[in-house]
Amino acid sequence: MKKVLLATTALVAFAGAASADVNLSGSARFGLQWNDGTAPGVPSTTLEKRVTLNIDMTTETDSGLELGARIRLRSNEGSTRLVGGVPTYFPQVTDVNGAVVYLKSGGLKLSVGNVCGALECMPGAYAGTIGLNGNGFSNVVMNTADQGYWTWTAYSSSGAGANGVEVEYSAGDFSGMLTYSALNDPTATDNIIGAHVAYSFGDWTVALGMQDGDTNPAMDKTVLTVGGKLGDFGVGLAYADNNGTDKFTINGSYAFGATTVSAFVSDDSSVAATDNPWGLGVSYDLGGASLVAGYSNSEVGVKRATAGIKFKF
Repeated sequence: MKKVLLATTALVAFAGAASADVNLSGSARFGLQWNDGTAPGVPSTTLEKRVTLNIDMTTETDSGLELGARIRLRSNEGSTRLVGGVPTYFPQVTDVNGAVVYLKSGGLKLSVGNVCGALECMPGAYAGTIGLNGNGFSNVVMNTADQGYWTWTAYSSSGAGANGVEVEYSAGDFSGMLTYSALNDPTATDNIIGAHVAYSFGDWTVALGMQDGDTNPAMDKTVLTVGGKLGDFGVGLAYADNNGTDKFTINGSYAFGATTVSAFVSDDSSVAATDNPWGLGVSYDLGGASLVAGYSNSEVGVKRATAGIKFKF
């Protein structure tokens, strides 16, 4: 193994750089959000604001090997949260996240550091998302009342990230990803392996993914997604077995002119679930930006509404 690593290091060091680029891109949003499930003393209606700046650095060796890295700067609005039962205001902060570094050759890509995550970047994982900021993301089949939310390896926009290893491969209509990492919390001891495969045919994509943790059963997931288009209509279906807790989501959208109306409905088999999650959203294309709004109800009856403007640059 040491000889392989030395050979790889030598190849990168002596191949020479044929070209190098640094690119900036990002997104921003602002508006209002309402949540009827806030604790006493915590405002139910607040400002919503976020700015994200991506710094992508790439170089290519004379032999055609692509090397790259990304770091992200993100600024969110301030918020009021309970600390020891006392409402406490946390001011706005701007964070620089953990870097991800990669090597790519043809359809094969190896990434290390703050990796994306096999389920996080699985096609269809976030299908049906509505509103300015996702309205709580009750549409995501990996989020359940019993097993919790965000229990999978994912790219961190403002933290250190998973510090994992990830391999991606694509060839024609087929793609796949394999991730090995610890939890996003760098102090965690649970090692997590995840994978997905996806196949596209015409306007449709089918994907199957899994994740398994060493010690935390909430990390164990199997996910299936199907999504596509029928003319101006978009349709999707997602299912996940979250350590024995099943969740289904059906989503759809309809585009007419500059307006797109979207909706989702879910079924969460959690013992703690009291409602069927659902949501309705609308987006109007301004040309370079979008007016968006959404209203949703979670699996425990928390209602949310958001409205505002979002754009990319």
